[in-house]
Amino acid sequence: MTPSSALDFTLSPETPLSYEEARALAGDPRLPVREAVAALTTVAPEILYFLSQDEAPTVRLAVARNPQAPAKANLRLAEDGDEAVRTALAAKVTELQRHGMTAPGARAHSIALEVLDRLSRDRLTLVRAAVADGLKDVSQVDPGLVRRLARDVDILVAAPILEFSPLLDDQDLLEIIRQSPMAGVLAAIARRAYVGPAVTEAIVASGDSRAITHLLYNAGSQLQEHTLDSLIAAVDREPDWQLPLARRADLPEPSVRRLAEMVADHVLSSLMQRGDLSTEAAARLREVVGARVQEGLPEGPAALPSPYAAEAEDRFAPFLDHARTVQADGELTEAHLMVLLLTDHVDDLVAGLAVLSDLPVAVVLEMLGSQSPRAIAALARTAGLSARFGLELQVKLGRISLDAALRPLSDGSHPLSETETRWQVEMYAER
Repeated sequence: MTPSSALDFTLSPETPLSYEEARALAGDPRLPVREAVAALTTVAPEILYFLSQDEAPTVRLAVARNPQAPAKANLRLAEDGDEAVRTALAAKVTELQRHGMTAPGARAHSIALEVLDRLSRDRLTLVRAAVADGLKDVSQVDPGLVRRLARDVDILVAAPILEFSPLLDDQDLLEIIRQSPMAGVLAAIARRAYVGPAVTEAIVASGDSRAITHLLYNAGSQLQEHTLDSLIAAVDREPDWQLPLARRADLPEPSVRRLAEMVADHVLSSLMQRGDLSTEAAARLREVVGARVQEGLPEGPAALPSPYAAEAEDRFAPFLDHARTVQADGELTEAHLMVLLLTDHVDDLVAGLAVLSDLPVAVVLEMLGSQSPRAIAALARTAGLSARFGLELQVKLGRISLDAALRPLSDGSHPLSETETRWQVEMYAER
């Protein structure tokens, strides 16, 4: 094989090349050739280090993605002037850290930690967010780095760590809560797989109604009986708490009866369907329901507004106008929508999805409220968003369990085909 014939064949990442061939191709003037060599996992480390200094960002990007790039190449690329290179590098090095695949040797390990540290301090939010997302559930990493990410000034960075990291203990979480954190922080903590009593008390005491809603939906949050009672007493002014309270397995039987006297009809149905009540408690619950009917109070407090009402477009008009302005400025990006999702700006998020998908707001609301993983995944794809965002949308807004949600395929692509995506959208649009 000679450099002159380099474009007459296809290089796969595992294509074997001799040292001389790889060195010659790494200096080839043709950009596609150098890009192909930079992606090879079979070439000597010094070849990849040489290519990490290439003038073409696409070549350096290929090295940044290459799991066989030497530690010194990664260290150089951590300071690269191209944002895409640093973002790709962050995704790669955290993946290697996750699977314990960093290069052997104390020196290489030290450099790998330095790369992570530099990327975790990057001026670009998306780079730090890539580090946080990659390390969010990793335990074999510097706890100090994780704690710094948890306190990042951008919710895109802090949220994954706050929600998933096993390295944060209750003391860390309580300290973060006491610091009057930015929007979305309490909600991220409230979604942790386990939220201890002290942390739940602190979240409830904060008065952040959105975070408390997430806490109530979270089966792993440890809410004490007196806390549940205080929340039940407030459901008349916080209707979003009614349904998750009715579904909580730890709701004491006396609390079930008190809740039945206060909630809307569709929530009352959830209470009646509980299979964990004693015969006596079930009988008392039926008494409450009967009394409400006799007193002419079948609706309970003001019923939750239907998200599918004909006036949806009118109500969302200002949010749609804002979303179109953001789009015209080129800022209606996935990162922007993720911030809206993490900070519970639901109306702005719905409007953004409607603008990007070119669907009526009523259709977007119905798909989001369907509790169908396929419908929400189809909405994300129609809006031109990633499968990863589709997963976040299913879990955080659609209230679909992680076990039931549709995940991205192994290559990160969407789990639904284009055909099924269109079919899902048409099904809801034609209703």
